[in-house]
Amino acid sequence: MLVKKGDKGAHVKQIQKGLKAAGFWSLPYFTTNFGSITDSYVRKFQKAKNLVVDGIVGTSTIKALDIKLKLPPATKFDEKYRGVTIKGSVFPDKPISPNVRIRLNKEILEEYLPVLEIVMSDQPRGFRLLCTIMAYKEGFRKGTRSYRTNNPGNIGNTDSGANKHNGTLQSGIKLQKEYILKIVNGQHKAYPMGKRKLIKPYYSPEIAKHSKLYGMSPYVPGYDFIFTGQLDQFVKIYATGARAGNSYLSMIVSFFKKNGIDINAQSKIQDIIKLN
Repeated sequence: MLVKKGDKGAHVKQIQKGLKAAGFWSLPYFTTNFGSITDSYVRKFQKAKNLVVDGIVGTSTIKALDIKLKLPPATKFDEKYRGVTIKGSVFPDKPISPNVRIRLNKEILEEYLPVLEIVMSDQPRGFRLLCTIMAYKEGFRKGTRSYRTNNPGNIGNTDSGANKHNGTLQSGIKLQKEYILKIVNGQHKAYPMGKRKLIKPYYSPEIAKHSKLYGMSPYVPGYDFIFTGQLDQFVKIYATGARAGNSYLSMIVSFFKKNGIDINAQSKIQDIIKLN
């Protein structure tokens, strides 16, 4: 569970009262708004108690304040992987399923696939399938950032809110193609082929903002492995949410199975994109 700047509700007032009792709230009133003032007092309290100073009221801060919060459902998060770095590339808590039901949406079928066949007409089917399921998983449909920016792979559309706009869908798919080729050719610094890759534990503002959509804690674990091109390694570097579950992997494996090709978490993308 966590409460942070921008949150509102009676539980924020509970935190302020806890700070008051601990001698860290000097205002003569309490509010239901977790604003800059509350954030400042929380940080002072965390520093005094030798806690992580991030302004976020999670399990440790709540315990130190000696309060019991009645949190609304949207703010109840599991902090199991807060600050944890997993050795290897396997997320341990959820199995990978090769039987996820996938129904491509209208935008993928009527807009994305026809352009994909033009842009990637010279590429094997495995490469086209990988790009397609990634566009689907990244949410290429009307109303999404992926769709608005003509960026089906959300490449450059970062978790922090930065966007990369492409003039046409054709250029967006070309970006997907070039991005993956750059990885398998050992030319992308985020994917150091044959070398150590350390992904630090991370608090995701994007996941926290859309908690119901993601259905997971915004505290995602880090990973430490030698990057060889394995599919599970690739998705954990590529997608923040993929670090805290196996839904992304399950989606890719299931989509390939549906199209008559068997791959798994250890399959390497340099091999996958050559499959027919």
